[in-house]
Amino acid sequence: MFLRRLRTSAALRRSATDGGVLATLRAEIAHELSSSAPSVPPPFHCQDAPDFVTESDAPHAQDLLLRRRADSEEVLVSALLAPLVFEGQEPLPRDLLMKVFVSKPGGTPVLHFDCRAFSAEGKPGGADCAINAVRYHSSPGDDVEDKYEGPEFRDLDPRLKAALQEYLVARGINTNLASSILLHLYQKERVQYLNWLKTMEETFMKGR
Repeated sequence: MFLRRLRTSAALRRSATDGGVLATLRAEIAHELSSSAPSVPPPFHCQDAPDFVTESDAPHAQDLLLRRRADSEEVLVSALLAPLVFEGQEPLPRDLLMKVFVSKPGGTPVLHFDCRAFSAEGKPGGADCAINAVRYHSSPGDDVEDKYEGPEFRDLDPRLKAALQEYLVARGINTNLASSILLHLYQKERVQYLNWLKTMEETFMKGR
């Protein structure tokens, strides 16, 4: 009993030393594990977009790079979760940021679309995808600060905006693809978060 009391006192002193960080980390790890978080990020797969192949999806990276090749053109998609935004104390659903590049054989010219996908109301698991900006590059890497890049997308004629949206849909950039990417990056980030928590736990354990 006395020995146990000494151990308890030592544990309390250690907890006071780290400000309760270790105990909080362990509680968070237990919570994440109770949600059945996978230990390895699952490979990306979209049943409705079989033409897209994964070019890059490193376990420690936050982005996903997909490519779709056809005889007449190539479509490259770079996707990343938008920064976390809070409403009061509650986090809002994350949006998906996508850069879509469409090029002809030889790599030039390049059409560059900045898109944003967000959870669609009334569509469980669905995500609406909207174009935020469209640019034209005569060659890869020709971004020049003073180059005219056209008007803001929101200021374009509604018929042109609709036509550009259909242009992307015809190339596989649609709700199904956006939903699959969004789910994959959510799962990937959860695994990364759990691994980070475990690394932090080990770091604080070494100081004991």
